Amino acid sequence: MTTATETLLVYMDNPDPFRGAPDKLAELQLEAVRERFAQQVKRVPVLARRAKELGVTEIKTLDDLVPLLFAHTNYKSYPEAFVDNGQWKHMSMWLQTLSSVSTANIDVEGCKDVDDWIDRAKDAGHFVFSSSGTSGKNSFLNEGAEERERAKNAYLHGFNIATPDHKPVQDRHVFSVMAPKGVHKLTHSCNFLYDAWAKPDGGLHRLIEAPMKAMDTMRPHQLRRLLASGKIGPAEMEAFEKEMETKAEENGVRFDNWIKEIVELRHEPLYIACMWAQAWMIVERLRAMDIKDGDFHPDTILSVGGGTKGAKIPVDYREQIKSFFGVDESRLSNSYGMVEISGFNALIQPHGVYATPPWLVPLVLDKSGDKLLNPADGKGLVEGRMAFFDLNAEYRWGGIISGDKVTVEFGSGLDGVKTPIVRSIARYADLEEGEGKLTCAGTIDGYVRGSVAA
Repeated sequence: MTTATETLLVYMDNPDPFRGAPDKLAELQLEAVRERFAQQVKRVPVLARRAKELGVTEIKTLDDLVPLLFAHTNYKSYPEAFVDNGQWKHMSMWLQTLSSVSTANIDVEGCKDVDDWIDRAKDAGHFVFSSSGTSGKNSFLNEGAEERERAKNAYLHGFNIATPDHKPVQDRHVFSVMAPKGVHKLTHSCNFLYDAWAKPDGGLHRLIEAPMKAMDTMRPHQLRRLLASGKIGPAEMEAFEKEMETKAEENGVRFDNWIKEIVELRHEPLYIACMWAQAWMIVERLRAMDIKDGDFHPDTILSVGGGTKGAKIPVDYREQIKSFFGVDESRLSNSYGMVEISGFNALIQPHGVYATPPWLVPLVLDKSGDKLLNPADGKGLVEGRMAFFDLNAEYRWGGIISGDKVTVEFGSGLDGVKTPIVRSIARYADLEEGEGKLTCAGTIDGYVRGSVAA
């Protein structure tokens, strides 16, 4: 007999799971959440402790799920000393507290740094991926081979549904800022995306050829800690800064050459994939080279996403970027997602909203993350903190609370979409009201510290 979870995961292969979602989706999702809880409460140590202390033995409604959700910050709850001191066995123990499978099989003998630890984990069947680490401390999440493979097509569909009039037929030059491989979750899926769009034999133009490493973002913050604690001297810090200066010069040359390629090929169909802040950097550089707005092939596609990460750019940067490349909504590929979930909430054109896929259960919470605000009758507009339950997650608990303030509409039926849609997104940290504290975050971190200590 097919379970509710299996029924919904099939939609990860559907090119349009948003309009093709099953009837009675909410009921199927609730049943699937119940199945995942019954399975994972026996496997994930921190989840088991949390459920026991709350007296939760089953999920009757989605309200029962809320106090069991993990915060996005919980996946960076490891003591930084584990990395600083090369305590990789301890890092594996930490990962175990948030995993549904044993991490004892990770061979850490002779492990050199955190990227080496990630490689060792992969050798043992754990596809550990990392956040971008812009805060100075990376999140690390465990993923299995099967769930990783299932998500591949889900990512591709999430990208491509935003450009319904243009299909990937290997007919254009792709310019990407994504590394060919590395610790970020999207490096895996983006390789398949670019291969589908790029001309064979030379159609893919990467800004970066080296792998993306976790220590690239962690190292500066680590050195500042070590310097402050007297574990290294100013000479080591100075040597690192000189190394960074050299890399910056090399990256500058690489960026210049990459930009020249865009200029040379701009009258051919392009697919430019980057973050919004990076797209603005490209626009500024090209304008400085006297490239005029709209001086691109009329079938150019922009695949952009993410926030601006504090970059100082104009308020109307999106409109300016689109105008510069001559891109209308039908050639703007965008999405809403985060590393902690599988696939994307896809951009539905020309409406500018993001549809949630059937395997992601959207949960709108109050700012503190304590109360579920989803409408009881499954219809209506709700504003609050975004959380999801990812039914595809097997090597970890699927419930995650984000740092995003959103407006979600349930039961809209917009343009045939059967799933809830996200109408607006902002980072609490970027708003005047600020991030605030999630009630669950400190509790889960305390459970993790207790488990590692034990």
